[in-house]
Amino acid sequence: PTHRLTPWRTDWSSQTGASQLGILHGTNHDVPAFRWYEKDTGEVMVCNRPTSAVELQRRAVARTGHGGLLADDGASRGNLFSGGAGESALVLSVSARRGPGTRSRAGYFAYFSDPANAVRTALSFIAETGREIGQSLRARLRKQRPRVSRGGLYPLIRAFATVVERDVVVAAVVGDLLAGRSVVYADLVAYDEVAHHSGPHSRDAAKVLRRLDRALALIEKVAEHAPRPYRIVVLSDHGQSPGETFRARYGLTLGDLVRAGCGLPVPRR
Repeated sequence: PTHRLTPWRTDWSSQTGASQLGILHGTNHDVPAFRWYEKDTGEVMVCNRPTSAVELQRRAVARTGHGGLLADDGASRGNLFSGGAGESALVLSVSARRGPGTRSRAGYFAYFSDPANAVRTALSFIAETGREIGQSLRARLRKQRPRVSRGGLYPLIRAFATVVERDVVVAAVVGDLLAGRSVVYADLVAYDEVAHHSGPHSRDAAKVLRRLDRALALIEKVAEHAPRPYRIVVLSDHGQSPGETFRARYGLTLGDLVRAGCGLPVPRR
């Protein structure tokens, strides 16, 4: 047999922030969820908020006393945290920093400095935006349930995640392999983004997953020509299941329920 299925016990907080922090920095201590309120500081921590990512990474490094998994000639691509990597692109905890030492945008600008890359990704971005608008309209006409809002800026957000982020990250990883870097950690968020809004079992998500599969095939092919051998590990940081939003299920938001429980007035909707 080529594969072996083994059991895996998830942490309490089975989501990207806790998973990546644990893998890249060795601890996810005091990360109870994707978003939480800290009584000590009176702040709301959100894993995909740049300032929160910086603070969570700082705490992890202070707790472990080590820079991270990627500190030794590693590269971090498209992640929430840097893992101590000297080379990074589209890394949230690095993007919040200012100054000449910030290199998170280097891979981004290097990719788009190539006219062929820029044109191809721009056209794909436009096509993906139109694809999302069409798919969202069909879901509404079919009265698909459960369904979440997919209007506003979401078509652009989806296009960025499924096209721009994918193209930049894959190109950066290809460069890392050809450069012979010791370790590379990359996050391809396209399927996660679409599955959250279209549903994990939807045709929309399946199509995105097939495109990601082709991207992984490209990385595997490039690895065969790298100056050193590589082992490619593909993992998912959490699962998904379709479900109604709290408001759609119970007729009020979770915030309204908490306000009512505290004896505070609940706004009429």
